[in-house]
Amino acid sequence: MLLSRTGELMEQISKRVTNNMSSKQRSRVLLRRLAGPAVAVCTTLLALLAGETIVRVLGRAPGIKPIQLDSYDCIYKRSTNPILGFELKANCRSDNPDLIQTYERTNSHGQRDSERTLEKPDGVRRILLLGDSVVEGYGLRESETISRQLEDLYGGRSTEVLNFGVSAYCTLAEVELLEVKGLRFDPDVVIIVFVENDFDNFNREAFPLGGSIDRPAVVEALFKKSHLFRLASVQLNLFHLGAEADPVRWNKDAIGDNNVAEGFQRLRQLADSHGFQPLVAIWPRFLDDRIANVCFMPQNNKQLVVEHLAAMHGIPSVRLSEFFQRHRAESAGTVNPRLHYSCGDELHPSPEGARVAAGALKLIIDDLDAGRVPWAREISRSAQSDAEAIAAAKALGRAKPNYARVHNRMGTELLKEGKLKEAAAEFKQAIEADPTHAGAHNNLGIAYERMGRQEAQAQFERAIQLRSDFTHAHFNLARILIKTGRINEAVAELRRTIQIDPDHVGALNMLGMAHGRQQKFAEAQAHLERAVRLDPNHAEARSNLGAAYAGQGRLREAIAQFEAALRIDPDNPEARENLRRVKAALQE
Repeated sequence: MLLSRTGELMEQISKRVTNNMSSKQRSRVLLRRLAGPAVAVCTTLLALLAGETIVRVLGRAPGIKPIQLDSYDCIYKRSTNPILGFELKANCRSDNPDLIQTYERTNSHGQRDSERTLEKPDGVRRILLLGDSVVEGYGLRESETISRQLEDLYGGRSTEVLNFGVSAYCTLAEVELLEVKGLRFDPDVVIIVFVENDFDNFNREAFPLGGSIDRPAVVEALFKKSHLFRLASVQLNLFHLGAEADPVRWNKDAIGDNNVAEGFQRLRQLADSHGFQPLVAIWPRFLDDRIANVCFMPQNNKQLVVEHLAAMHGIPSVRLSEFFQRHRAESAGTVNPRLHYSCGDELHPSPEGARVAAGALKLIIDDLDAGRVPWAREISRSAQSDAEAIAAAKALGRAKPNYARVHNRMGTELLKEGKLKEAAAEFKQAIEADPTHAGAHNNLGIAYERMGRQEAQAQFERAIQLRSDFTHAHFNLARILIKTGRINEAVAELRRTIQIDPDHVGALNMLGMAHGRQQKFAEAQAHLERAVRLDPNHAEARSNLGAAYAGQGRLREAIAQFEAALRIDPDNPEARENLRRVKAALQE
């Protein structure tokens, strides 16, 4: 019995020893298995730390500043589509839009247009307008845009005209927008309003568009804290950070080197597969004495490059210049095309220019409806001329992106907020990027003037050297000259301003005031009366006109103007004092 129990005890002890040995062996095996990954993790961490150190020491990481993680009020947002680069935000509203980077509204699809259903209503024809700022309506109220005026010409609800314009888009981006968004609306006619800068092989971004792409908080934290992550994310475009750091580069790479030729080819393919009628309407340039077409074929000064490219793909094209020239010929008196049809910059339409364009497009579409293809003229084609057109378009698209535009735009936003030093820094960066940017010099002058710095005058003068017809710079320089008592020089600048823009109310008012100081009351009266006709609610012009009347002894007329000025601006001390003096003089 005792031996038996002893044997059992020895067997149990043996099993425990064996189990203990197995447990130790398993632990060793587990440790061996974990050693590999642990070493790898440690090595990776050390490598990342070393990489972070090297990138910091060498200063290879891009700065945080180019990527604005906090966006300001702007109608545009960054797009994850590299060909588009940016697009309009959806469902935006503004009670006080500047009609440049903010508009009254956008619809739920992100277009500057009425609300539209994706499904086309029964019995309705849809015309879709593609284009850049000309179609979008830069500087125009929504009711004044080409698309809205064209839709109004049809009346009723049988025809809808959809506004698919986005500022600064090139042709390929316009066609890309049609493909990714416009085709869902089932258009019957698609019109590209072609502007000369459509040849640029990138979209001319003029707005800082940061903060528009949603990213995990940890990504933005890493971007701010880690130089290595910032370098890698920008180089590899992780989370679209590369496109946001250098948007033009990614946009330009995606668009290629001949966007118009490729854009028309894709437009033809989409038209064939989706059954819509394509058309190219060529936008002119409005000069002081004529309405001009630009970008002619190298060996044919009667044919435009864009006409030839369109014809190569069977897309009809028409010159809008011919309709504007006809309208000008029928207009009473001499019409300055730049002032009448554009907003003064030779390109963007005035309300009247948009109205004439809408009427022209309706006539063209009527020809399409009647089966008449509105070719601008007979296009003479051959293998050689086709190759010349493609090469010419490629050459026209070699313009380089101008980063100064973004810095200048950011500076204007800071200027609005009263952040003068920060604004001046942005304008200086704009000038560093493009020393010929007249707008940046002018804006830097404004910032300096508000800071009380004497360098303001030099900046205005430089802006005029770069652009002799820069009305704002002439006007700003005149204001500086008046402040320093150089009236004759100020008068010369103001006359130049009015010569360029006869309806410049500010210049008319200031010129009237300057003549008043010279005791030339009759000349002052002429300019001030015109200013008041143009803007009846201009309190300062009315007050100055009252002073001009008083200087000629026309006291009752002076009283009427001073009283009108005070109705507009009850807190105008100069008008109130002048009114008191004139009334006293009248009673003597």
